[in-house]
Amino acid sequence: MINFFKKLLSFPFRRITRNANKTTTSAQKNRRHVAISLFIFAIALFAVFIFRFVWLITVNHVGGTNLKTMAKANYQSTEPVQAVRGTIYDRNGAIIAKDSSTYTIYAVLDKNQVDNNGNKLYVESKDFAKLTNFLSTNLNIDKSLIDSQLNSGKKQVQFGSKGSNITLEQMKKLQKQANDEKIVGLGFTANISRSYPFGNFASQFIGIARPKDENGTQVLKGDMGLEKAFDNILSGQNGKETYQKDFYGRPIPGTTKEIKKVKNGQDVYTSLDAQLQKNLEGYMDKAATDTGAQQLSGTLVDAHTGEILATSQRPTYTATTINDAEKQKYFTWNSLLSQSAFEPGSTFKTFLMAGALDSGKVNLNETYQRKLQVYDTPINDWDVTEHKSYTLPETVTYAQGFALSSNIGMSKIEMNMGNALWGNYLNKFKFGLKVRAGLDGENPGALPSSNPVTQIQSSFGQGVAVTPLQLIRGWTAIAGNGMLEPHIVSKVVDPNTKTSLTSKAEVVGHPVSNDAASGVRDLMLTVNTDPVYGTSYSTSGDSEQNLAAGPLFMVNGEPAAVKTGTAQIASPTGGYMSGSQDYLYSAVVMYPAKNPDFIFYMNVKIPTESWTLKYIARVANPLLTSAEAMKNDLSVSADTDTKAGKVTIENYKGKDSGDTADSLRRTVLSPVIIGTGAKVTAQSIAEGEKVSANSRILLLTNDKDQVMPDMYDWSKKEVEQLANWFGIKVTYEGSGNKVLTQSIEAATNVKKGQTLKITLGN
Repeated sequence: MINFFKKLLSFPFRRITRNANKTTTSAQKNRRHVAISLFIFAIALFAVFIFRFVWLITVNHVGGTNLKTMAKANYQSTEPVQAVRGTIYDRNGAIIAKDSSTYTIYAVLDKNQVDNNGNKLYVESKDFAKLTNFLSTNLNIDKSLIDSQLNSGKKQVQFGSKGSNITLEQMKKLQKQANDEKIVGLGFTANISRSYPFGNFASQFIGIARPKDENGTQVLKGDMGLEKAFDNILSGQNGKETYQKDFYGRPIPGTTKEIKKVKNGQDVYTSLDAQLQKNLEGYMDKAATDTGAQQLSGTLVDAHTGEILATSQRPTYTATTINDAEKQKYFTWNSLLSQSAFEPGSTFKTFLMAGALDSGKVNLNETYQRKLQVYDTPINDWDVTEHKSYTLPETVTYAQGFALSSNIGMSKIEMNMGNALWGNYLNKFKFGLKVRAGLDGENPGALPSSNPVTQIQSSFGQGVAVTPLQLIRGWTAIAGNGMLEPHIVSKVVDPNTKTSLTSKAEVVGHPVSNDAASGVRDLMLTVNTDPVYGTSYSTSGDSEQNLAAGPLFMVNGEPAAVKTGTAQIASPTGGYMSGSQDYLYSAVVMYPAKNPDFIFYMNVKIPTESWTLKYIARVANPLLTSAEAMKNDLSVSADTDTKAGKVTIENYKGKDSGDTADSLRRTVLSPVIIGTGAKVTAQSIAEGEKVSANSRILLLTNDKDQVMPDMYDWSKKEVEQLANWFGIKVTYEGSGNKVLTQSIEAATNVKKGQTLKITLGN
């Protein structure tokens, strides 16, 4: 192409030269020839340009460049529309986490930065000292850092972490003050961020969302806790819009067009109550200071619904202290509620006694001698002396043994039950299985090994690993309302459709009879009221709480039902830690004792101050008193003026069973995993169906064994589905819509062809 143009341009001159050499034509004729040649050249050149122009219009490419795209970019722009991340609320609509803007302060040093009138828009060197004093005074930025940045030779500089995360209110105040002091060259860059108005508020449980780069756009992504677990629900989906722009790239008014609708994130209403949570945080701060413990955790639960009303732990962090959180000794990012398992100690005796009463394997009035050797392992009680005797009577009843938290008594009961029966009750209470409340990174805990000594020790809470969330699930059954699924969310609201999914109490089993549960609560009351054997009965009272000698756990002048615990802690080098206070101290408290409204559990790991159970009582008593006073308000969650939404069922076959259950839980459905297989092989609700919140969906797994689930509260249709999967026959007694009893016990293996008898009721 280049050679062609060279020849074309030189053509007239070459022709003139050739003609001049060949002829002796007159000057007039030569001029005519030149004119004709130039005319022909002009026509040819014009034809070439026309051809090229038509070619460019038709093809729209020059080399590898798309001219149409370039032209479009000159007058049209497409921009993403950022979705608003959903807000996290407490149950009554108080904001826990919301989107906000923060600002980073910067100084312009580029001397070319002036306005149209020549006014300087940069910081002059003569004003460096003034600016240093301004930043140091108002933002507490180190003067040496400011000085090094101002003299760095850069065109624009920032001032470290203290010059970032400035709130809107701070930014406006700084702008005004800078103007008043005639400081020129300061500016602020806006950043997307997440605001946590309450500060110290269930931090490891709620978690945090941080800005992250996603395809060149800054978006907020959940990093821990509920923010991470519910990230897909909170995040929403970005939209897109186009607009025409002028020569200077400015949008032309009235030309904006939406090409992809933005879908804002859904709002999550947690089960937490802001007032109770704030109260708990204050009590936990004091307990942490008073005990000097390595770690503490505490959780309050509605015994009628399974909802987590308040939960906290120490050490902890806030959004403003998060960068220094790891400097705290014994700090963990894990939520102690669900992500860390431990040996619970004597609070676990509640489950052993529940199983023994349910199976008739204990006579509470029968006495026993407090001496026991299991193979080569002696079992001792806490009041053993150096002479191997006891400070309390050596012969006691099993009821008294529960009150004094006798390891020997519980061991004897377990031996009478047998390992298989005890193991069956552990399965009924679902220990060793994740709760699947929708949280991220949940720890499944561990059942005791087959070692006979470990089996017996598990009766008093050693050799078994649990999380507080698992304990709470089990204690809801002992509170007498069936075993409830712990709920962390009360409602999910979609602002795009103005629909909501509202959580209801969910029964996930009935491991022991109502009589057995009532019997355990009666025994727990003696722990608090028996002046001889009760481990939470104080002979000195507690002046700080104005309590005279008597029960330590008192609410509205009434004793609560209690079980205390002192658990040995595994040593990193093997065996157990041996320091005088190297224990996990704990208590579970139910109030009122006869028909509990609330369950509170707290543990304290390795205190440095002399241990007393009063430390836990000083948290439990005022918190439960507040909760009881508020209980009528707790039954009503925030009204969001929305209509009931639906959830569209997907195809879950071949997917991870646990992940699927967690995902369904976050959409306020009630998944039930059948078996312990890793993959889903069948589901009780077909793909594409739209169902209401709290609908139960059965997920069959690829477990090699067919293990009977606890079908308490199931519908007849759900029973028929399981029978079809298992190949068993079903007969029914009674009338009603819900399962009350089943002839094949939960957690036992099922063979094809077996007959299952179901009692129905309401």
